[in-house]
Amino acid sequence: MNKTVLVDTRWKTRLEITTDDVSIKSNCSEKDLSMHFKEHGIYAINVTADAKLNCSVQLRTSPKSSFIALYAAAGIFFAVALIWCLFSKYYWVKLCRKINSNDGEYEPLIDQVTISHDGSLKHSGLISSVSLTSSTEIHVSGKHDATQNLQGVRGSPDAKSKKERLKSLDTFRGISIVIMVFVNYGGGGYWFFSHSKWNGLTVADLVFPWFVFIMGTSMIYSFTSLLKNETPKHKIFWKILRRSCILFILGLVINTNGSSSVYMTELRIPGVLQRFAMTYLITATVHMCVAKLPDTMTETRFKDITDYWSEWIIISLFILVHTCLTFLLPVRGCEKGYLGPGGLENYGKHHNCTGGAAGYIDRQVFGEKHIFGSPTCKEIYHNDLPHEPEGLLGTLTSCVLCFLGLQAGKILCTYKSRSARVVRFCLWGIVLCLLAGILCKFSKNEGWIPVNKNLWSLSFVFCLGGFAFFLLCFCYLMIDEWKIWNGAPFYYPGMNAILVYMGHELLHKNFPVSWHVPETHASHLAIDLYGASLWVIVATYLYYKKSFYVI
Repeated sequence: MNKTVLVDTRWKTRLEITTDDVSIKSNCSEKDLSMHFKEHGIYAINVTADAKLNCSVQLRTSPKSSFIALYAAAGIFFAVALIWCLFSKYYWVKLCRKINSNDGEYEPLIDQVTISHDGSLKHSGLISSVSLTSSTEIHVSGKHDATQNLQGVRGSPDAKSKKERLKSLDTFRGISIVIMVFVNYGGGGYWFFSHSKWNGLTVADLVFPWFVFIMGTSMIYSFTSLLKNETPKHKIFWKILRRSCILFILGLVINTNGSSSVYMTELRIPGVLQRFAMTYLITATVHMCVAKLPDTMTETRFKDITDYWSEWIIISLFILVHTCLTFLLPVRGCEKGYLGPGGLENYGKHHNCTGGAAGYIDRQVFGEKHIFGSPTCKEIYHNDLPHEPEGLLGTLTSCVLCFLGLQAGKILCTYKSRSARVVRFCLWGIVLCLLAGILCKFSKNEGWIPVNKNLWSLSFVFCLGGFAFFLLCFCYLMIDEWKIWNGAPFYYPGMNAILVYMGHELLHKNFPVSWHVPETHASHLAIDLYGASLWVIVATYLYYKKSFYVI
């Protein structure tokens, strides 16, 4: 008798063959048959029954490498990047020659000018020449550079730093949003471009936390601007509340996308943008109470920390509350501190305990019909309970991650030397990664607090925060300091992140963003890369048209 079975090649498969005849001893145990089958391979398991039940595995058709499409895509994008770099270099050489041929009297087309010298003057349109005197500082937004700083001959030495705009921040944001679009479109069907089923970390798990991190980093600059303008705190809070409400409503719009009609009794309330909204509301409000203009004159080694000691106390309380609720909150039918997926995990011992305290809180507050009904763990563990990956308890650790991003912004605003910034970025990255490793015992499932995106566990937040510091340090050195990279193409979607996110969520099933393709890695990778690239092109076009959409 022949029997055909399809197995999932993403994980190791456990097989066991038994017989109803108790007189025949079986040699076909899990240990003998458990193996990691490869994609597109055809295997035969031969079973013979004499005095004993014997099994053997034979390879009939060799598996095909599923990574060939990835290698080809990487080669194509590398070639495109190389061509772009050569084109850009040729363009700027040609521009410089034009300037030299005009004896330095080249008149660029400028769309916006802001002059700050004991007041401000804004001008929109085309101008041909500008006269600078004394310490006047002029900021020019033109066709070739969105932000340029031109300083008078007798300008103050720190005038540029006061108006500093780091392209690395927008590039960091752009990296996050582009990868987010790609993995949301499917990531070519590769398991490492999909969210982890429960514990562990994949590429898809990086981008959302990084976006939360860079939201905190950018926050320090907006607060600095508001404080310089002496904006009252009640107006600052109104701006915070208004932005949070808009983000929350946009999140509800995305949650109902694709529905022919909305049943309010089954509307999913939490979501990605909702998590952004709540995280921003809490973190920005806390920072508003202690915000101050950065002190760049006093040489104190830890002033980026000591100047905000009260904020550190509040964030520490968030960590304490999250830890206490996670490990001490009694959940009916479950042991305290359970952090597993429930269902079939641990032979069904905790079948109705999905998410432990975090899942219990969401089900009690929102109700089972108003949270995510198809968690990633359901595919493997077949749990019956819904679980919300953007739930209430995880909002506390999300605020911790946003605060870590805010700390990165404090470093940038407080210290102006390259070495001071880089050393602190690296130290924070190392410390946070070590803390995450200790909490999870440097293992996937055996630690006190495993790295888990579904729960936004403390180790997950520390790990992603450490990675974010390293990535920000890399972007800062490559783009703003060494000028090796200009941030393209990620810089452009980073300048229009909310538009790209909303657009890709609302149109991801529509032509010409996507269409049906054959069920192969190569086909899915091509259409998913095309979808992500299309939004990069849209963002680039909007950048050169000087159209920026912010909330």
